[in-house]
Amino acid sequence: MGLFVFDRVLAAFTMGTHMLFTYWAISLPIFIVTAEYLAYKRNDPYYMALAKRFSVVMAVLFAVGSAAGAAIAVEFITVWYRWMYIVNEVDILPFEIEVMAFFSEVIFLSLYLYGWDRLSRTAHMVLGLMVGVGSTMSAVLIVLVNSWMNTPNGFNVEEFVTTGKITDVNPIASLWPPAASAEVPMVIAGAWFVGFGSLTGYFAFRKLFSKLNRDQNEYYNRGLKLSLFLASLDAFLLGWSGDNAGKVLYSEQPLKLATLEGVMKTGAGVPMTVGPISIPGVLSLLSTWPPNPNAVVLGYSSFVKAVQDPIWWISHDAYDLHATLGIVGALVFWILASFTFFRLPRMKKAFGFLGLDNPLEKKLPLYVALVVGWLQLLAWESGWVAAETGRQPFVIWGPMEETSSGLYTIQAGMLTTQGFNNNPDVLPIGIAIMAALVLAVLGTLYMLRKLFMGRDVSKDVKISENELDVSVKTAGP
Repeated sequence: MGLFVFDRVLAAFTMGTHMLFTYWAISLPIFIVTAEYLAYKRNDPYYMALAKRFSVVMAVLFAVGSAAGAAIAVEFITVWYRWMYIVNEVDILPFEIEVMAFFSEVIFLSLYLYGWDRLSRTAHMVLGLMVGVGSTMSAVLIVLVNSWMNTPNGFNVEEFVTTGKITDVNPIASLWPPAASAEVPMVIAGAWFVGFGSLTGYFAFRKLFSKLNRDQNEYYNRGLKLSLFLASLDAFLLGWSGDNAGKVLYSEQPLKLATLEGVMKTGAGVPMTVGPISIPGVLSLLSTWPPNPNAVVLGYSSFVKAVQDPIWWISHDAYDLHATLGIVGALVFWILASFTFFRLPRMKKAFGFLGLDNPLEKKLPLYVALVVGWLQLLAWESGWVAAETGRQPFVIWGPMEETSSGLYTIQAGMLTTQGFNNNPDVLPIGIAIMAALVLAVLGTLYMLRKLFMGRDVSKDVKISENELDVSVKTAGP
């Protein structure tokens, strides 16, 4: 394996591993604070037990996720230092602000964990929300850099492509590149959906495969209802963000849209194709605003061969998997939430054979929640595969221009072949990073298993019940 291939494999492995933790950092604070609020609102010890146990889970995942983030930082300045040089000259501001967001996340997380029973209820919940704000802002700022790689601005890109000189630098302008309008809402909505969906799958798993006493059953029912509610609510935002992303790609990166959708020939009324299914005019309709089913969508036939993605099929297949699992997940969660939170007597009677008359207790809907919930993790990873391989052969996507032949080309801001480090010292550094990440993931799984299996839920519920009773007595009428 040459260093060019190794560097790319290392980047994929590192980012793919880090993605296992990012969505938890963004979604868990919302889940935990909502559970805490419901505990106070309803004087419910089961929600309090959920909030307290998962706050420890959040701390464990935050620590390991931070270590994975540090590994990526090392990789940026060693393996992809040529790319990092351009970022340092033009787009370093998001990284600098992200450090402050990360520190705020650390501080608020520490105060939140320490503040149980030491702060007022409102102050404690505000701290929990600030943990979520810090983690979300960290994600947004990193995504802004990724957006800049897709649509670079804040400097004279044409002169850089021509002469290699970086001029007319405007760091403020580079803070919100055009692609950010698609990437930021898609990443945040996706992270929430994967987090809440995974929690739905976890609680369904516990109800299916554990012998539960009354306290345990009520505890897992609360967790399942809350995660299902949050997932079904976020599904609306996820749907809008996906639609918005397609429209932004249509106007800003038509070649990337063609890659993700597998459009080989330019045409009007282009169909949406997923596997063997092809629906005429739908891609044109969904990619344009106002919607136009006869709009022209640029395909690979309109671009010179040199800028066509050599691994377009990976991007296309990964995108199809990502979109399909996301749509199925949204539909399933909407259905389960509707039958859980609304009475619907006639509907429940009609679909009782599917277990929808009591979806929290019947096996079929629980199995569906388990499978679909955890498949969202695959959707999350495949979405990142589609996004990053869909930009090849570029690290930094240059501006599009028309050639004398009438075809379009992409001026190379930086090709992948120009960005990697061919120093042999990269090999041991990369292997060490990969080994450390494997150990970190295995250690996390071990710690979570000890956390969930080492303490009986009933004890947590009893402790929470006593704390809420004390709070009620001392608070007065």
